[in-house]
Amino acid sequence: KADTSAAENCWGCCKGGGIDNSGYVDVPTSVQGDFEKLSLLEEHDDKRPAQGSSVCCKVCCGICTLLALGVLGVGLFALKCVRDTKAQPPITLPLVKDMEGGQFFKLNNMSTIPVKQWMEYEEKLMDTWETEDGFSFGYADVDVAPQILYNASKVPGIFEKVPEKLRGVFWMRGNPIPEILAVLHYGKWFEKEKILLLPNTPWTWAWWGGRKDQYPDGLDTTSKLVYSFTSGKSIAESYTEASSLNTMVSFDFSACPADAECEEGSDDLTYATLMSHPDGDLSKHGMSYYDGYTMEEMDAQGVDKNQQEGALYFRRAEMFCGLFGTGSGYRLTKIIDAKGKPIEPFHSEYLKFMAGRPLIIWSDLPEALVPKPTASPAAANATANATANTTANATAIATPSATPNATLNASAAKANRDPNKAEG
Repeated sequence: KADTSAAENCWGCCKGGGIDNSGYVDVPTSVQGDFEKLSLLEEHDDKRPAQGSSVCCKVCCGICTLLALGVLGVGLFALKCVRDTKAQPPITLPLVKDMEGGQFFKLNNMSTIPVKQWMEYEEKLMDTWETEDGFSFGYADVDVAPQILYNASKVPGIFEKVPEKLRGVFWMRGNPIPEILAVLHYGKWFEKEKILLLPNTPWTWAWWGGRKDQYPDGLDTTSKLVYSFTSGKSIAESYTEASSLNTMVSFDFSACPADAECEEGSDDLTYATLMSHPDGDLSKHGMSYYDGYTMEEMDAQGVDKNQQEGALYFRRAEMFCGLFGTGSGYRLTKIIDAKGKPIEPFHSEYLKFMAGRPLIIWSDLPEALVPKPTASPAAANATANATANTTANATAIATPSATPNATLNASAAKANRDPNKAEG
């Protein structure tokens, strides 16, 4: 093994030496040095992996190679999906040509910005606070939150133009993120195109207000992990960050396709495709990995027949072309109908889910960021008068139980603000 001379000496040893009774070879002195070299090599061989270990290493290497190829394949598939999703045309393109103000739609494009209405309902919140940038938030009791969210976002001149099926307060049932309630009726409806535009605005969303160690009733394990690593408060405040503030969401309603939860071919607002639009730009969209982003009406079993239409939608949210499974999403469940009445059994199920914990509501903008509406002066005056009359006659809402000062925590700047400044 050492070299040619060693092999020759080894053969000479076998021929010239002998084996004594002890079983040891009588090695001639001339080749003992070569055998010492061989002994060292054998000791080295003992340190080499056994044959079984070598096979194990090969298997492990093969498995690792397959895993690496799998990860690479998944990555390439995801990149292709992102590219294809980004390449999709915005569903709002039909509106760009005739939109007032060009291709952008933001809060100031709404005919009425009900600052006075927001301020009135803000007094019904508990433990209010302001962010460093001046955005206002507060807590509302679980049984009060849906009703004040409905009333504060119900703006004359806007509310009645949104289809009745989409009015009311929805519970995002099964959403793994601590987002609880949503309102769709403070937006702009385009009847011809069947498109709804929703600006990012106060009083249209509500988040989980419990502590990180508190969970809604019946929350699944995955959602508990999400609730543990984030909070409703942090997500709520993120909606007011510069990168999100002017983001707009669009709903494009069309006939229900064959593979959706709604009745195939139905076109009575049973199916919609959703897109987000950063900075309110209707000529672009911000969809990157959510390619299956739809709203599909489902049968609202157990609900009074007069409240069934639009009471339950499957809110599909599939990522990376269904890479992590198709059919992912949650149920957009209406708990307050278009007339402001609770929908049972959904409302009671919502109360049970919340387990008595409060909700967080975004209640107001900094005064410097309150935009002026773009409506004509005549329309503005008419809408402002209608708003004043409606808010004056609004149904009284019981103030949540809190300390006397908790519900009147408005800042001095707000106290001096002219509430009619942005009306109309």
